[in-house]
Amino acid sequence: MLWYKAWLETRWIVGLFVGIIVFVWLTPLWMPLFGMRLPPGIPATRIWMAIHLGSVFTSFFVANGLAGSGVNSQTAYGPTPGNDGSMLFTLSLPVSRRRLLFVRAGLGSLLTSVLIVVMTGYTLSQRPGGASGLQAIEYIARAIVCTMAVYSLAVLLSCLLELMWQLMAASFFWMMVLVLQLKSGFVAWLSPLRGMTLISYPLTAPIPWAPIVASLAFAGVCLYASVLVLQRKEY
Repeated sequence: MLWYKAWLETRWIVGLFVGIIVFVWLTPLWMPLFGMRLPPGIPATRIWMAIHLGSVFTSFFVANGLAGSGVNSQTAYGPTPGNDGSMLFTLSLPVSRRRLLFVRAGLGSLLTSVLIVVMTGYTLSQRPGGASGLQAIEYIARAIVCTMAVYSLAVLLSCLLELMWQLMAASFFWMMVLVLQLKSGFVAWLSPLRGMTLISYPLTAPIPWAPIVASLAFAGVCLYASVLVLQRKEY
């Protein structure tokens, strides 16, 4: 029941992201149908680079949008004046807050992973020169693990803030991480944002274990903090 309720409250968000992904990635294919052509002289590598960066950028918003809101249940169409009623109904169920968090966070992480597989699969299919099956699996696994760092922070912030402030706080945090990784080699070595891309770590490079381990540790800390917050929060 909890899994089904969580799915009902997030299915339209999933549909929205699927629509955005399809629209963005298929735009180059649709342009000739409307008599439009890409500007001449643009190399295929540059077009693929735009697709790849767009995939990473979209993954960030997918992770934040599907992080759920702890036990702050959302309606099927997103935050509305009836949101509080849904939250109180969820809290009244004979289950622990920890279980509610694990169900909602678990479903969101599963849906996020599925969308990441779709985006990275399309990105690799458009990559000049292609990629082997093993390279694709390695990058997809790395992208999922590193994106879970973004996702876990969004889960923690959703236990503390409203939806709008959650996205703003997450964006500010990762913007600071991006600035620091440009200035500090150590931060860049550990940064999940670098682990999500192929620019910093090409397919032919060894597996970057540093951002993978850092992402897993960061996700564990955020999840543990989320449990502590929910157990002590008054509604």
